Amino acid sequence: MVVVVVGRSAKTTSSISFSYLPRPVPASILGEITHLSAASYDAVGISGGVTAPTVLHTLPLLEFTGKPGVFVLDGEFCPYCAAERWAVITSLSRFGSFAGLKTMQSSPIDVHPRTQTFEFATTTYTSEFITAKLLEMYGQDNPTRRRPVLRMPSKVEAELMKKYDTDSSLPFFDAGNEVIFSGSSYTPGVLSGLSRATIAADLSHPASPVARLILGASNYLTAGICDVDGEKPDAVCSSSGVKAAATALGLGA
Repeated sequence: MVVVVVGRSAKTTSSISFSYLPRPVPASILGEITHLSAASYDAVGISGGVTAPTVLHTLPLLEFTGKPGVFVLDGEFCPYCAAERWAVITSLSRFGSFAGLKTMQSSPIDVHPRTQTFEFATTTYTSEFITAKLLEMYGQDNPTRRRPVLRMPSKVEAELMKKYDTDSSLPFFDAGNEVIFSGSSYTPGVLSGLSRATIAADLSHPASPVARLILGASNYLTAGICDVDGEKPDAVCSSSGVKAAATALGLGA
C-alpha cells in the first residue's frame, strides 16, 4: 500500500509553471489505451512490482443505479493517481467506454513531478455491466502550495472513503466493496520523463517495464470487477491474464 505523502522540494516555486490546461486526448493515444489487444494483457498476466488489491468478501455488494458499483478517488496533483489512472482506464475500458477524457500531469513540485496522465473531472463513463463513479476530488497544485477541491464526495462516496480508505490514501479503488486498493499499485517512477504518447505505445509491447506494471495492475483490477459483475463480458473475464490475477487473489474459488 502506498500512502500519499506530498513531498515538497526546497526549490523555489517562482520559476515553476503550475498551470496545466487539460486537452482532449488525441485519437491515436485514446485508441492505444482503450482498445488494447487481449494478447497484450495475457502476455503480461500478473507481474512482479505490482501490489495486488485486497479482497474483502463484503456483503452486500456495492451497487450504483442497479448495477455493480466501482468507485475511484483521485486528485489531479497526485503522482500516484497519475500512474494508477493508466491501469484504471485500461481496466474500465474492457467493460465500457469513456467520453470526454482529457490529458493531465501531476504536480511539478511533488515527487515524480509532471507524470503524464489523464483526468476524470470532465469524463463520463458508460457500461452495460457496471456503474463507475470517478471522483476527481482535488485539483492541481498552485504557487501557494494549496490545491482546490474540485468536487466534494457524495454521502455514499464519503461513507465508502471512511470505511475502506481508512488511511486517506490517494488513489483509492473499490470494486463492489469486494476488491479494494488504496495507493498506487506500482511506482510512478517507471513513467518519469516519458511522454504520454510513449507510455501509450509501450502498452502494446508486453515485455516493456511500462506494460508489465500497467497491464499487470490492470489485470488485477479487471479480475476484481469480473468478480462482482458476474464474470461479464466472458471474453474479458475468461482471458488468461485475468484468470491468473483472479487465482492470485483467491477469487472464484
